[in-house]
Amino acid sequence: MKALNKTTDVIHLGLSSLTAHLVRSSLTVLSIVFGVWSVIAILAITEGSARKSQAELARRGSDNIIIESIKPPSDSEQSSSTSYVAEYGLTYDDVIRLRDNVPAVKQCTVVHKTTRNAIAPTRKLAVSVLGTEPSYLEAARLRLADGQSRFLTHGDILRRRNVAVVTADLARRLFGPDDPIGRTVRLDGLEFRVIGVVSRPAEIRRVNQSVAVSDQVFIPITADVQRFGELAVSRTEGSMTLEKVEVSQIILQLADEDAVLRASQMIPSLLERFHSRRDFEVEVPMEKIEALKQQAKIWNGMFLAIAGVSLVVGGIGIMNIMLSSVTERTREIGIRRALGAKKRDIVVQFLVESVAQTSAGGLLGVLIGWLVIPAVIKTVARDMEAVVEFPMLIVPFSMALIVGLVSGIYPALRAANFDPIVALRHE
Repeated sequence: MKALNKTTDVIHLGLSSLTAHLVRSSLTVLSIVFGVWSVIAILAITEGSARKSQAELARRGSDNIIIESIKPPSDSEQSSSTSYVAEYGLTYDDVIRLRDNVPAVKQCTVVHKTTRNAIAPTRKLAVSVLGTEPSYLEAARLRLADGQSRFLTHGDILRRRNVAVVTADLARRLFGPDDPIGRTVRLDGLEFRVIGVVSRPAEIRRVNQSVAVSDQVFIPITADVQRFGELAVSRTEGSMTLEKVEVSQIILQLADEDAVLRASQMIPSLLERFHSRRDFEVEVPMEKIEALKQQAKIWNGMFLAIAGVSLVVGGIGIMNIMLSSVTERTREIGIRRALGAKKRDIVVQFLVESVAQTSAGGLLGVLIGWLVIPAVIKTVARDMEAVVEFPMLIVPFSMALIVGLVSGIYPALRAANFDPIVALRHE
């Protein structure tokens, strides 16, 4: 009990020393506050950016594999000087091969993409027309707007109906505030009745860069091929190219993540046997999500190390201040030793002072990081997102405590090793 009281007295003495030099202690605490909240800010911004990118990829479907037709470089070079028909990309035979050979395929969605002129009562716009199937709704994570909206059906496919689903942005641009359902939009002169509106852009991968991502029209793939055919005109300065692409995109939806990984390894070799050149690309959103997670860990580590430097600098400052304090209080230390204080008591006293300062700075930094940083980042940069989680608060606070402990050890040992007689003579 006596030892406990003595330890309590030593701790109280250490804290009293801090209040006796309030300005110096406050500046020391402030340096730790800046170090802690900067660590939290960096971790929060990095985590927020990673989550935003992962969410965007997840909307493409982590259980999807997307195979896209691409124009080979040789065709691009030839089209710049001559006029000819460039035939490349995926075919319906590829669709059958994938359906028959890739295991655990839940559904296979075919997409044929072209750029058309859309004409409505108020506007004329260049739009991306996606001839596709009913399964595209799920594969692309589309959301239908409220009301009478519906997506394409198998009946639309079988009967080759001239019906269309448009994105919400495009509906507003074409029809203004009016309800687009039941209205008519002309695509390159052919009339299509609008049957649905989707609430967000649905492009899983990429579209023609001359067309806004949000300007998309979905029509039955059978109607697309029958009305417009498979040829598309591509005009460049001094030449005109006809491009024939049977299938622009194939979206495979797999049963689980293991099936996605297995399929992603076999698809390229399966298709390459039937393509004389590499005129397709395979994208696996799940792999990109995992890559982003690993990248986030690396960046977190780097930023944590950089931000940790500020804490180390703060620790060096604390050590300098503590050494100065030890020198100033040499006579006080000598008196305490003469009155019976042990070396351990002196060490504890100065360690308490050091750790108390970093603890106070750490707590204030954590509060600022938790309450202020997300609001500030949202105000300053609306496109950025900051995510503050409990581990992000614990790590910098623990670092602050360690910095305080390490920074106080040398000054505490130096104070404890003073010769009491020499210390009493110090002026």
